Amino acid sequence: MLNSLNKLKLFGRYSINDGSYTFYNGGSGLSFKMKGNSFSIKLELVPAPGYIYLILDKNYDKKTKILVKNPIFNYSFNDNKEHFVDIFKANEANDNALVISSLDIDGEILDYDFNHKYKVKVYGDSTIAGFGILAHDGDASIHVNDSIRDFCFHGLYELGYDYDIFSASGWGLVFSDYTNPKEIGIINYKDKVKVCSDINYVDDKKADLLIVSLGTNDYSYVAVKDSLNRVNIFKKTYKELIDSELSKNPDLKILMVYGTLKEKDVYPMIEATYEYLKPLYKNLFIHKFDGDNTAISNHAYVDKHDIMAKELIEVINQIMDKEKED
Repeated sequence: MLNSLNKLKLFGRYSINDGSYTFYNGGSGLSFKMKGNSFSIKLELVPAPGYIYLILDKNYDKKTKILVKNPIFNYSFNDNKEHFVDIFKANEANDNALVISSLDIDGEILDYDFNHKYKVKVYGDSTIAGFGILAHDGDASIHVNDSIRDFCFHGLYELGYDYDIFSASGWGLVFSDYTNPKEIGIINYKDKVKVCSDINYVDDKKADLLIVSLGTNDYSYVAVKDSLNRVNIFKKTYKELIDSELSKNPDLKILMVYGTLKEKDVYPMIEATYEYLKPLYKNLFIHKFDGDNTAISNHAYVDKHDIMAKELIEVINQIMDKEKED
């Protein structure tokens, strides 16, 4: 059993079974504040292999990537001072799940108010999941995928916001390359712990901002004879997604992002969707990145993700600052 559950902050979607927490999407995990000399966490990645990140005292630049080899992860401070500890899943939902079953501290876990300024919900595909971003070419394996180095997690972490990142490679809003029929997309799993799951997830805190980075797979992977019909289906399903989220918070702000992979063929569909939705929602925003396609399978390389993270921070600050002005 995990100790002092009320003193932990859980990020992302998870399920609970026999006292263990299972985290699914890249960037999900837990945070706590402690004072003492060391801590020990029992964890596993199913299936193995896989990686976690340890971030101490909210310092993203000094994060440590760890290949999970043993069921017990130990870390020693030996200073008996107060520290923030973050443990995050590096691999995306398609790769594995992170199971955390115990936390022991040589010292004490401290009370901390994890009431973040804003909560952000994210729906995305491989560009949010961090697929292939660590290599320019070679094997598109688990070792070059990294959800923590991805621009979206990076930006949200630096902002210090709460978040729910829901993403998987190969998935679109409406269409997926992994289902039969292919006309099954993220829209069908938005209330599950991950795509292709039958486990429900109930969000207990309404989001202030919704970020959607989808469209590449809807356009690229599915052969639709009538391309206009594909665009119309995408537009209407996008509206369905937004309406569903607005039912939980009518003041929700929505940010559409695209351009991360320089996939120019997709731009007209995204832009047409924005023009269709713009008259319907007062808090709808759009941003196009000047992306990159030099990493695995034409994805953006990690250096570009670092640049896009800074850009995302600026965009989000502008959107949320506008709320103060209004």
